[in-house]
Amino acid sequence: MSRGFNRIAVLLALLQGLAACAAGAWAGEAEWASRVAKIVVTRGDGMRELGSAVSLAGDRMVTNCHVIRDATRIEVEQAGKIRLARADLRDAYRDLCFLTIPGLQAEPIAMIDLGQTRVGLAVSAVGYPGGKFAVSPGKIIGLHTCECDGGKVIQTSAAFDRGASGGGLFDRRGRLVGILTFKAKTGGNFHFALPVGWLRHLADHKVEAVAGGDTFWETPGKESGYFLAACDLGAKENWRPLSRLASEWSEQEPNNPEAWMALGRARLGLRQNDAAAAAFQRVLLLDSTHAEAKWALQKLEFELGRSLTEPGGAW
Repeated sequence: MSRGFNRIAVLLALLQGLAACAAGAWAGEAEWASRVAKIVVTRGDGMRELGSAVSLAGDRMVTNCHVIRDATRIEVEQAGKIRLARADLRDAYRDLCFLTIPGLQAEPIAMIDLGQTRVGLAVSAVGYPGGKFAVSPGKIIGLHTCECDGGKVIQTSAAFDRGASGGGLFDRRGRLVGILTFKAKTGGNFHFALPVGWLRHLADHKVEAVAGGDTFWETPGKESGYFLAACDLGAKENWRPLSRLASEWSEQEPNNPEAWMALGRARLGLRQNDAAAAAFQRVLLLDSTHAEAKWALQKLEFELGRSLTEPGGAW
């Protein structure tokens, strides 16, 4: 086990402990700007591309592996300073890479506690879309299973664009909730972040430091989760294919509220209102805090002019 690997494992353990001590006040843009940096990557063919990164502690940052893929030079711009960075530990499949930035001395960042990431949580996406600092507020609207340990992929209504990949998703207390990573090409409320639990997993498990390799979201399939295909079909409003996929998904993962949420969206798109309501009610039986399912049922009741729940029902 390398010395660098040991250092990062100790670092993430420290961060996990410090997360419990995070202050309860709202975090401001100035604080986020001190935690999130712009990355300028020069590739082997001479092309330059922009991305973002989050300071963890000391000289360590994290970004997406796809941001620094094939990089021959990585520049980190923060607080008017430009520093060179080198890639350290990486997990290409999970799309997380640690960077070392000599001369950087950042305070440890607070991370959300395990189990506190939930649908409905207010969050902000912080990064450098188009190379300009931006903060986009929103909520967590989905948590999706992937064949990866350490948490679920986060779907958020906090929108971000190209250049923000590698930036941070923060809660109101300023705690890091996830790493901004990808969005659906078709647009809509389909923006995704990687959970901080994957950072801890990378720190605790030595991963071969190879530069190549596809990410889980670039090669979607059942092994990377039904949700990628479901979100794509939903964004395109292909309701019948989504209905078939969601039916299979809910059969394979009957305790996954997002499978039933996808089925409800498909049924709603097909104007099968009662079937949609039943799917949304199943979501709330599995997760009574699911804000989107509550809103969908309330909207259906308003449009239909009748109650869709029985006394003692899900909500």
